[in-house]
Amino acid sequence: MREMAGDPAALERLRVQRSRLADRMRPPWWYLTGGAVLWALVFAVPFISRYLPRVGLWPFVVAGFALAGLLQWGLVRATGISVGIPDLTYRPGRPARIAMLVLSLAVLVTEHYLIGRGLLVAAAVLAAVAVGAGVVSVQATLRGIRHHLRVGGGAA
Repeated sequence: MREMAGDPAALERLRVQRSRLADRMRPPWWYLTGGAVLWALVFAVPFISRYLPRVGLWPFVVAGFALAGLLQWGLVRATGISVGIPDLTYRPGRPARIAMLVLSLAVLVTEHYLIGRGLLVAAAVLAAVAVGAGVVSVQATLRGIRHHLRVGGGAA
């Protein structure tokens, strides 16, 4: 890499390659739709635990993990880039993931409280808004990854 420091043309080629790579990291429509379904499963937990106790959560947990795996596999196939499933240790997009984690916990607790008080419509509206926030957080995370790819930054 040091030999490139003195070669402006090589640095420009590297910048262009990084930019092209970042441009490929655009999520297809089905990825965001699948993300919305995953968030809907998450925010349906209070409803499921209250109104479907015989079914239990396991079928929904298995379906969620299967869908997450399929979405990740499809994103890799569509973009040619494997970023894995980003956790909180992966810097690009970390603020969006932390905000969504805090929001998710607050929404789940509030939903449980609202359902317990018989305010189902309010709980459903809250869940729908939270699903929208989840999709926005997925987009923000991918935007952070694109930015990291574009500008570089060493190890994440």
